[in-house]
Amino acid sequence: MTYPLEAQDLERFAAVLNAQLHTEAGAWSLEQRSERGSLEQLVTIYPRLETPDGAMTVVTVQSRTGYHQLFGCQIALVIEPDEVLFIAKQGTVASCLLVGAQRTCTLYANVPLSILQTKLEELDPAVLLAAMQLSLAEHLLVAESDGQ
Repeated sequence: MTYPLEAQDLERFAAVLNAQLHTEAGAWSLEQRSERGSLEQLVTIYPRLETPDGAMTVVTVQSRTGYHQLFGCQIALVIEPDEVLFIAKQGTVASCLLVGAQRTCTLYANVPLSILQTKLEELDPAVLLAAMQLSLAEHLLVAESDGQ
């Protein structure tokens, strides 16, 4: 799905991530809690956050292990069975946050889209994970890059 997000998209994300959905002024929050009820990871989506460069969608993930932000998010995909992939594309590069139901968050930043059109066996092993994650949205990323 691409932006703008709608309420049913957020409800699906909450179900996939086993999170509690909350709506706040100008933002949606997905609280991922432990079995004991303690907050372990918080995903906040600001659908129209004003910045000096204009309004954009910002996704923030806070956990015990770090704080991650993705500016200019344009695509969000549910990756079955238990992950959501948030993607921002700018020109010939893309960045993404992969958020999991097990309260995981992985960031890939400034990944050249050209790796999506390269055979896996020709890629350096250091870029394989980024290539595999972004390939899940290749149909959206490459088509847009080609002007389709």
